[in-house]
Amino acid sequence: MNKYIEKIKEFFNKMKGSNTSKISISSKDKINLLEQLSNLLNSGIPLVNSFKIIMYQTKDKKMKILVKELIEKLNKWDSLKDAFSSYDNIFNIFDLSIIEMWEVTWKLWNSIETIKTKEEKSRELKTKIIWALIYPMVIVSLSLVMILVFMIYVIPKITDMYKDAKVNLPALTQTVIDISDFLQKNVYSIIVLVIIFIISFIAFKTNTKTKIYYDNAILRVPIFWPLIKRKILSLFTSSLWILLTNWVIINKSLEISARALDNDYYSKELKEIINSVSRWKNLSSCMWIDEIQTGKENFLFPIELASVIKIWEETWKLPELLTKISKKYSKQIDELVKNMQTAIEPIVIVVVWAIIWTLIMAIMLPFFNMVNVI
Repeated sequence: MNKYIEKIKEFFNKMKGSNTSKISISSKDKINLLEQLSNLLNSGIPLVNSFKIIMYQTKDKKMKILVKELIEKLNKWDSLKDAFSSYDNIFNIFDLSIIEMWEVTWKLWNSIETIKTKEEKSRELKTKIIWALIYPMVIVSLSLVMILVFMIYVIPKITDMYKDAKVNLPALTQTVIDISDFLQKNVYSIIVLVIIFIISFIAFKTNTKTKIYYDNAILRVPIFWPLIKRKILSLFTSSLWILLTNWVIINKSLEISARALDNDYYSKELKEIINSVSRWKNLSSCMWIDEIQTGKENFLFPIELASVIKIWEETWKLPELLTKISKKYSKQIDELVKNMQTAIEPIVIVVVWAIIWTLIMAIMLPFFNMVNVI
């Protein structure tokens, strides 16, 4: 089974035109790796020896292979940045930039700790969003399976009973029976179409040429877009704060933050902003600070973020301000998750029970006509 999964991953990597290594680890494993590496380096243990210790301690096969390959690259006099760059599915542009910056200062453990902190924040935000959606998704999935089983296996038996009784079927019952007949006759075709749809959707989402359209659309999904947008802004402000705190110039910091975001539409807008800043235009103006007077707000960059940038241009205290606004977005995400769970759960339950009640009524209505036949 794992071989087929790896082949599927390789297929999508080719579609994306990626040079990604076949080795992949979870974000949790990446955080553990970075934490161990940071502690060992901070204790004065050389880089290669630190990796050897990690390799001997870990029990995960993928992690052992990854660390072993990193040791081989380092023994060939590759820098850590060059070694990490061979695994772009694990270490992104943000990670590589931080490592490159600190390698020359002989404080590599500091950069590893910085990357670990960023990865923990990213994982925390993803976990919050997943937990907000997991309960409704489970309820909907189980309900759909139950309804399909009911329509394919239960309704046909009841239909035969109605035919023997020669009962005039109400419109609702006849509609349910017609849907059941359609599902029975086309069940395999439907399964194939669903599989094709899922594969096409994943391809559309992951392909470098079409991902930007998906990322634009996901930002406009009702109910969910405030949560998704705040997650992106929280990661963006956090990344920008880390880079500026480590004395990376603003243009380079914006460029790295844009490339590190998992949303191509935001990255595209940020690249346009970087081009404008390179032409000596104020960053706050690029983020539409002038729109405050008109009462309008840019969809991608809220007025509060543009205001923070404007204050920085006057006080030169952007890192401190970004820290505050990043924490604010994190709190807003917590509130949105709670509100979303509170709002979605009853809606899902009501919709599911409405469908089930409709099916029950469709079955029961002909029984009233049976009395007339008897």
